[in-house]
Amino acid sequence: MEFINSKDGFPFSDAVIYSGRVLETVLTGIPKGEKAPVEGGAEAEIREIFRQLDGVLAKAGVDKNSIVSARLYLQNVNQDIATVNKVYAQYFGVHPPNRRAYGVDLQSGMSVEAAFVAEL
Repeated sequence: MEFINSKDGFPFSDAVIYSGRVLETVLTGIPKGEKAPVEGGAEAEIREIFRQLDGVLAKAGVDKNSIVSARLYLQNVNQDIATVNKVYAQYFGVHPPNRRAYGVDLQSGMSVEAAFVAEL
């Protein structure tokens, strides 16, 4: 098992590669070294999440076309799902992985948290 970018001060990593073939990561709209999400709500946060995802995938030697599954957790699902869907569609284009979206109570003032599984 390989841990990618273990977080300073946090008990988790940006991603874990297991069985040498699967990468799983959970990301937020909080940039590395910051304590709060980027400003601009759900749209800005999902864009930050995709920026971070590109970095995690690059470190594993793959790109967004390797994503097989996504789970989105939204603080205000009914309010933000249309905006998040727009950015999601722009990011994935013609390679839309399986996805689920949930309304949840997030911490730290976040609007969005996202989990991704990629095949290596």
